[in-house]
Amino acid sequence: MICFAILAHNHEDVLANQIENVRKYNPGCKVVVYNGGTDTQFAQSLQVPICPKSRPLKKGRLGCFFMDIMSWLEETGETYDYLVNLDSDVMFVSSGYEDYLAACMQGYDCMGINMGLQKSPDEVPHWYPGQTMWQDWLRWQPFFKTDYFCGTLNSMQVYKHSIISRMMEGLNLDRMEQLIAETKVYALEEMLYATLAVRAGGVPRSYPYKSIEFVRLGESLAVDEVHYAQSKPDVFFVHPIERDMNNLSRQWLSQTRSESYPKSLTVIWACHQGGMETAIHHRLAFMNHHLNAEAHAFFYYGGAGLSNFNSIPYHISNKQADLVAYLKKHQFDTVTFVNTIHNLDALEKAGFQGKAVFEFHGINKFILQELDRINTWKDRGIIQGIVVPSDYVAEVAHQYLGNRKEIPVYVARNVLNTTFFHRKNEVETSYFIRVPQSWANCPVIGWVGRLDANKNWKLLLKVFSEFKKLNASAKLLIVSDITTSPHLNLFYKRACSYGLINDIRVLPNLSYDKMPYYYSLLVNSGGILLSTSYSEGYPYSLLEAQACECPIVCSDIRGNTEVIAHGESGLTFPIANHHTAVSLVYALTTNKNLRKMIAEGAPKHIHLTNNVHKNVSEYAAWLKRLSAT
Repeated sequence: MICFAILAHNHEDVLANQIENVRKYNPGCKVVVYNGGTDTQFAQSLQVPICPKSRPLKKGRLGCFFMDIMSWLEETGETYDYLVNLDSDVMFVSSGYEDYLAACMQGYDCMGINMGLQKSPDEVPHWYPGQTMWQDWLRWQPFFKTDYFCGTLNSMQVYKHSIISRMMEGLNLDRMEQLIAETKVYALEEMLYATLAVRAGGVPRSYPYKSIEFVRLGESLAVDEVHYAQSKPDVFFVHPIERDMNNLSRQWLSQTRSESYPKSLTVIWACHQGGMETAIHHRLAFMNHHLNAEAHAFFYYGGAGLSNFNSIPYHISNKQADLVAYLKKHQFDTVTFVNTIHNLDALEKAGFQGKAVFEFHGINKFILQELDRINTWKDRGIIQGIVVPSDYVAEVAHQYLGNRKEIPVYVARNVLNTTFFHRKNEVETSYFIRVPQSWANCPVIGWVGRLDANKNWKLLLKVFSEFKKLNASAKLLIVSDITTSPHLNLFYKRACSYGLINDIRVLPNLSYDKMPYYYSLLVNSGGILLSTSYSEGYPYSLLEAQACECPIVCSDIRGNTEVIAHGESGLTFPIANHHTAVSLVYALTTNKNLRKMIAEGAPKHIHLTNNVHKNVSEYAAWLKRLSAT
């Protein structure tokens, strides 16, 4: 849970508007106010907690504000996960900020705009507040007991509750009050709290640039800038928005533009850690939290990927009676069956009056059998929509549904949260992904997927074995859900026959939140991601690797080539020619210019094609049109 602390002293109507905006985009959050003016009745009518330690403050002299808030919340035992310092001219433009914090602050205790340590006046000579701190350093150094201070922009500072508790332990508040009264440091609030956090053992970080693209000092953002910010998947807030209810940007953000979407259920066999489950998770999360569209999931069985669905309403049961009961209870407008139409008759038993959809990812014998059932009307005409992840799979759907041409086929491309999937530095990577020390300075080849026939692990070993002849130091690091990998023992047996067993590690069931660090390890080692599949619908591993600037070599099957543009965002090889694969792996691990070109082009491709906001919004609109027919 987030607790937002707002410092304000006038324009109560603007403050009320900001609080409404914060709560709209951050449902379930807490908001507290610090009255920094002389009007003791200010904000009393807003039904929001006001810090009893509030006192009149002046611009550039706000040092006690956030510390008063922290100490008050500690004294009252308030519960929260993150405390955020919110300027009164900040407005939110998108939901998902709490999920964003959970992703960004893994391994960190505090975050701010341009937050970082300074150890001398020469490091950031243009930053005036920092220079005033160095001028008064003899006063503050004995209090901090450090040879540095930590600086950041005041607004949007974030502190975990755990670090705040440590910051307050043994803190001499009386001495700090005296220092604040005596100091000539300008904008002390941009250094005081962050330095105390680091002094208490906290690990600081700066906001990723993409998230603060619409934060500036000075002129208020125009309406077109705010509108553009809302189209950016990585942007959650903007600054500044003029503190005036007549400001056009504030008025535009305050308008009610609610659009209703059908209430939907997605039925899935099990919740493994695969690409299909990841795609469904991203879609349902965005629909629930950004579009306010109620979207549920129903699993016949659980699995290792279930933790991703914690913020999404779901139910688990392999009993048809439970599915029927769930349908009756929630009265869905649409129901989507994924990869199987098993239990389709549950709709009739529940008296379902909405639209039923069949969604499938990839092509295999079982899915073709399901398409044949629909094509020959064995579904009794219940299926009225098809959803697929790529143009290639859409062609297959049209091919096998010749008798049901009236059924619309919608391409819902897999999407990616690029606020989470981006390249990590070596310190972060080594913390989350552990490999033997002997692997230092060795290029690491990555491979992701089940160890089964379709993923073509035999070709993987053949390519890696040949590449080892060109670079004996190379290593192979595999991520696999071993609970769904039928050929695990066969894989190890063949690896032994190649003499590769000491150069291979399998990371079993690596959690989704660790995957960016995995791809970053490959990049930082000078390695690449290799994909050898016979068939893919629209592979997630290739999307994720591109977002993390990880060079890719993959088989040139249709599903892959919709994700990878050869020579721009990766390199592809004919699946029957392992010699070409070896040469491409060698090229990407030795040719720095080629490697740089691929790494720079890949994220741009992802941002353009796999934007969460654009793709899921269009899917929800299609579902709405289907429901209305």
